[in-house]
Amino acid sequence: MPRLTQYSPFSAEPFADVFQAFLRPIRQNVDDQAPRMDIDVTEEGDKYVLKAEVPGIDKKDITVEIDGNTVMISANKEKSSEVKEAGNTVRQERFWGRIQRSVSLASPIDQAAAKAACENGVLVLTLPKAAGNRNKTLQIE
Repeated sequence: MPRLTQYSPFSAEPFADVFQAFLRPIRQNVDDQAPRMDIDVTEEGDKYVLKAEVPGIDKKDITVEIDGNTVMISANKEKSSEVKEAGNTVRQERFWGRIQRSVSLASPIDQAAAKAACENGVLVLTLPKAAGNRNKTLQIE
């Protein structure tokens, strides 16, 4: 998706946009090959349900950490592809790295009751809200 930038006729580098537009297809190809972790967070009464897409990552390579109201998901991913034509390797690409996402929720999480499941490339976290953290209205004496 292209990024929108505000045009300034008083820019110190008037030709910067021209060069960036020229290099955009090259940079876009590199960005498309890097692994991503798209997430959805829904609030269902007294719990949050977080779904993260982790295709091609084994569940033993995924780590989930909970600290108060912050959830951090990290995974190691190794990706390789090879294109051969008539026995000769034409192109071979590899990616190895760590992808990571951190989400801050409105309420602290009950760490003891939190659950995680991974199936078909989707990590599903069920994160119950910690008890006793409801809003409280104080009476002024």
